[in-house]
Amino acid sequence: MKFNKYIVGAVLAVSMFSCTQKFEEMNNDPWASSEMDPKYQFTHIQNKPYTDGGESWRTNIIMTGPMSQATGNLYASGEAFSTSYKEWAWNNIFKDVLKNVTDLETKLAPETAQLGQVKIVKVIDMMKVTQLYGDIPYAEAGKGYVEHILYPKYDSQEAVFEQMITDLKAGRDMMDKGETFTDDFYYRGDAAAWKRLANSMLMKIALFMSEGNAERASEVFQEAFNHSAGYISTLNESAKLEHSLNGGPWGQHMNGAGAAMTSQVGGFAYGYISETSLKSMQSRKDPRLFYVAGVHDYSQAPSKMIYPTENFDPFEMAEEWGEAVKPVSLRGTRMGDQDGQIAMFAFEASGNADDATIINADYFARVNTTDSTAYPSELPLRGADKFTLASLNNETILNPLSPTIIMGSDEVHFLIAEAIEKGLVGGNSATHFEAGIRDAFKKYQVFYPGQEYAEAAMQVYRETSGDQGYSYDGAMADYVSAELQAFNSSTNKLDNIIYQAWVSQIGNGISTFSLWNRTHLPSFVTPVLDRDQYEFLDIPVYTEDIRPLYIAGQDLPDPVGIKKVPFHSPGSTSYVRSRRFDYPNNEMSSNTTNYQEAVERQRGDAGNTGQFNTVDMWSSYKGTFSNAQGVEIIKN
Repeated sequence: MKFNKYIVGAVLAVSMFSCTQKFEEMNNDPWASSEMDPKYQFTHIQNKPYTDGGESWRTNIIMTGPMSQATGNLYASGEAFSTSYKEWAWNNIFKDVLKNVTDLETKLAPETAQLGQVKIVKVIDMMKVTQLYGDIPYAEAGKGYVEHILYPKYDSQEAVFEQMITDLKAGRDMMDKGETFTDDFYYRGDAAAWKRLANSMLMKIALFMSEGNAERASEVFQEAFNHSAGYISTLNESAKLEHSLNGGPWGQHMNGAGAAMTSQVGGFAYGYISETSLKSMQSRKDPRLFYVAGVHDYSQAPSKMIYPTENFDPFEMAEEWGEAVKPVSLRGTRMGDQDGQIAMFAFEASGNADDATIINADYFARVNTTDSTAYPSELPLRGADKFTLASLNNETILNPLSPTIIMGSDEVHFLIAEAIEKGLVGGNSATHFEAGIRDAFKKYQVFYPGQEYAEAAMQVYRETSGDQGYSYDGAMADYVSAELQAFNSSTNKLDNIIYQAWVSQIGNGISTFSLWNRTHLPSFVTPVLDRDQYEFLDIPVYTEDIRPLYIAGQDLPDPVGIKKVPFHSPGSTSYVRSRRFDYPNNEMSSNTTNYQEAVERQRGDAGNTGQFNTVDMWSSYKGTFSNAQGVEIIKN
């Protein structure tokens, strides 16, 4: 097949890889032939879903992270459970990636290892879309320029999963048939590793099917779990996509979410850890906080994190709602979309709460000033971090060089533990629960940049706490022991498993949202917000601004009253947490018949005629757990 000028992603792939040092061969001129070399398209379909900074920012940081309540964002879309940025992920896959997938499927020889790799990557890429939208085009997707199918039909999510199963098994079986693509970001062409990845993806899809068809889910899971090729079971077997700085933030090398979190694609990303996940980790003394969160410094470009220098305790929790302000090292953003989302206190010289001025936690700390009284536009390092929101850490998990973990061993072990508890397969769930936690801890040390940041923060904590023997490994051992004890005594072990899976994916919004959507766990992430609890928030009132007092080393006064401020609006969903993204508007206007059929089918299947983004997917959890206590948000 001659190179098709409409496959624009392939053109981008060429420019992308011309600088990549890992594959020197790719520096050869791809235009010397009239046919596009498939290896460029193959690496493009691996890479493109994770390197678009604009799409990653909107899909991951603004939308899905807050929808799962694992992270927060000061754009109200996610917090209000609407879908203002609903088209970005859809367009990235269907208008770019799938064109290249389809072209590869037509030009590669049938029943070959290279085609097998393409089939597996196709499932990985399309899994991202169905996790967000539910029913999607699959069988007819990307065939506009190959078979002239310009208006593809939407397959039901159940049918999508079945086609994915077929593709994964076929891809797995093809791995022994000839040479693989060695220009391969995941495994450098290791056929055995690709088989393990296929089996691990099959197990993941089985868990997504477990709500809709538990019997079929068990069949799929057991086949993959018991397959002779094995599954991803150790960190070094994980499938991950490495990134580089070549091409800058608008190229296609960087981690897209990392480019956004370093303020290189459209300005400050406003990505924070949520108060919910932060306090759940703090109450467990979770040492991953040294990697996950910190205070953002926006005084330079690219923006970075402030290295803690004094009085740093990531485990000290901020005040509860309505209590006196407690200056703390890490402060999460609340699950709201109005004034109370980041309000700390109010002050009025007369003490009149009605006239009091609301003071918000600052978005970031600037460090290029010595004026200790400058609020809020300029904040000094000393003391300012105690009134600043805790950002997702762009030195570590959301660095432009942070790897995208396509499928990690921690995720696989949590899937197996879940499957055992659901009766899909036999085994010891505690064994895999423990293995999942250990790998979830170790991956930060093994895979991510920013080790010097984490160690520096731990050293300041040692000085602050007086515990000079504190270590990440020691804290991990204590954590694992406590969580295993809690797991063994739990009456709802699924809650413990999903909590650990959820917290291990902080920074990966699609994963945390999908976990919640298909399980409604962790149980403290409620499907519907209590209006009495979330409509207004009480904040303490003082007779003066207390921040300069803290920085001057003075004792803080007691509040003189309470001010009630708007916290969370009902939004379009009336406090109901989203189960999906709405389809893009252009689908409604250009692919009208298929769009309407898909929407009405899903409404009918779910028995829900409300706002479409609250309609359950086929994979969504629809039941009620007998024990809603499960995992405490704050562990005693």
